[in-house]
Amino acid sequence: MLRSRSKQWVKNALVRGRVLRAAARFAKPRAVVLMYHSVVEEPEQTANSIGTSQPRASFESQMSALARRFNPVSIEQVTESAAEGRQLLRRSVAVTFDDGFADNHDVVLPILNRYGIPATFYIMVNAVETGTPPWYCRLNFAFSTATVRYWKHPENDRTFELSSADCRKSALIMACDLGAARTGTAQEQLVHQIEESLQVKPLDARSGLMLNWDQVRTLKKAGHIIGGHTLSHPNLAHVTEREARSEILGCKERLEKKLGEPIQHFSYPHPALNPQWTPQTFQITREAGFRSAVLTTPGSVLPGDQPLSLKRIPADKDFDQWIWQLERAFLGDWN
Repeated sequence: MLRSRSKQWVKNALVRGRVLRAAARFAKPRAVVLMYHSVVEEPEQTANSIGTSQPRASFESQMSALARRFNPVSIEQVTESAAEGRQLLRRSVAVTFDDGFADNHDVVLPILNRYGIPATFYIMVNAVETGTPPWYCRLNFAFSTATVRYWKHPENDRTFELSSADCRKSALIMACDLGAARTGTAQEQLVHQIEESLQVKPLDARSGLMLNWDQVRTLKKAGHIIGGHTLSHPNLAHVTEREARSEILGCKERLEKKLGEPIQHFSYPHPALNPQWTPQTFQITREAGFRSAVLTTPGSVLPGDQPLSLKRIPADKDFDQWIWQLERAFLGDWN
């Protein structure tokens, strides 16, 4: 316990004393891409559905600090730096959001506009088109609200107790592994099967969790970038080539049709399973005409890096930890 507290004290002292910031001046210039999903007033409200929401107050504090202490840039600028080997201003940070949750418009957009920060919103097309939340949100809701005592895995007949939060989490992880390896109709059938076995009321479009197309257009009109995030959010490294091609090209085509402009930036979904991309999916994104693709692999972006596999860091909810992550990333330290 004492060692843990000492370690925390040292970390806080380093942050407050700006030791890492000073050290970063001698490191190679690099950009950091931050990954968010959702921002709501109280994350407890979406804990049983989205599960990754940030508190609004925390996000606003981060954006205020980003505007004052860093150099906010767009994913387009990061892409150009990577593709052309040109250096950005030191301490350049790009903000990105995955999936297309409605709070990106209602909560996030006013904060970004207040501080003049550009962002990229990667849209899961089917969820926005139908209003139905992503399959992983629906599974999270199903396992969180189920009152049955057991769940049987549909492929190996393994039985999971649902008597505690840890048991439910273990079962959810196994179910997400199944969903991540499916697309379209097969994915829908799996979710319905699990919802029925758990005897729960499905999380559907009435939840209001997803952006609609008018809201996506508002984000674009406000000067932010819209990118693709597949049609149905599978792990592209674990589906067939035909399915991967349909998901990647399909989302690009439908976004371009809806928005009337080229969609040049892509985000790899990573709901479960590893890895999240392969040389095959890399080639498909190139053939589709995407200029950049971001991963969930943590790290920073150096001039000359491959723009179709840009690293990102997940944004922590805690402000000091968020600063710590950024400073580490600018030093190229992410072990």
